[in-house]
Amino acid sequence: MSKTFRLQVERGAEKEILGLPPKVQRQVEATLDRLLDTLSSGARPQHVKRLKSEPGCYRINSGEYPVVFELDATAGLITVYRVRHRKDVYRNL
Repeated sequence: MSKTFRLQVERGAEKEILGLPPKVQRQVEATLDRLLDTLSSGARPQHVKRLKSEPGCYRINSGEYPVVFELDATAGLITVYRVRHRKDVYRNL
């Protein structure tokens, strides 16, 4: 049984995405689209790691720009909190 997932991007993450070069923006969009498709089909997404420091938060790599998000499977909601370069993404999380 498949479930439809919605994507919600927090304002800070939206600003971070808009500040990226166009090529990286497309890469992040493609990564999030693949994540939505995979979750909606009922499969377990590959390359998604749970963050030990933040319960309920996960990350998926999109090149050198990891996407930090929260997954609420019961509500079918993916909330994106941060998209930054890998050297900065975990600072002040």
